[in-house]
Amino acid sequence: MEHHIHLSKPVVAQLLLNGFEAFVVQHQGQVRSGIELHASVYGKVKRGKEKTKYKVDFISVDTTADMNGGFVASNDETQYLKEHLAEQMGFERIGSLHTHPYLAHEGDMEFMRAEGCDFSPGDINTFTNELNKNNKQYLIELLLTIKQNQRQNIRRDGFIGDARNVFEFSVGNCKCFLRAQAFSLDGNRKLIREMTLLEDDYLQDFEHWFTDFGRVKVKEGRKRILKYIV
Repeated sequence: MEHHIHLSKPVVAQLLLNGFEAFVVQHQGQVRSGIELHASVYGKVKRGKEKTKYKVDFISVDTTADMNGGFVASNDETQYLKEHLAEQMGFERIGSLHTHPYLAHEGDMEFMRAEGCDFSPGDINTFTNELNKNNKQYLIELLLTIKQNQRQNIRRDGFIGDARNVFEFSVGNCKCFLRAQAFSLDGNRKLIREMTLLEDDYLQDFEHWFTDFGRVKVKEGRKRILKYIV
């Protein structure tokens, strides 16, 4: 089964605005910038025998999630409430989105492209448990990874390798990676990755990020606290 996940321009804007807020702005009770956020993903699904198309219309950040620098945990009550409210408005809960934040000293670009922009072992366990618990056939997950660098570098922007589900792009001096992945379970109830393609009307025309944007920098004397400079 092929899974085609299409993001609209407003969805790209939502994930970047919310992702960078969680990345740059220090949240109450946190000792560092760069926390993981969790969001629910909604839209419409067109299912076929060999191909399923997902049109993502909007995301909704889960404000009740336990957001930290190294993990995020969603709230089951929040998921239940939002899913049923969205259904009344004609939207289906397609899946979830979360972020991976990395400050300048947390991994080089080789690590980022190989492991940093992929799902963590904890993520994989969560997805496996969700599929087993809810008896779903497929699970759709989006991952936005943001990595602070000293300067902008656009040379590797585009899809990573032959895969068409992981897109690398630059926002100011930060590198971003957007991954879309459909999961299912095999006969032994182990998690497997389905063929997934990421599609959109906006992000892949990434020349718009070449213009002046500004920089994300650490505050003076604070290795883990960021600020945005126009």
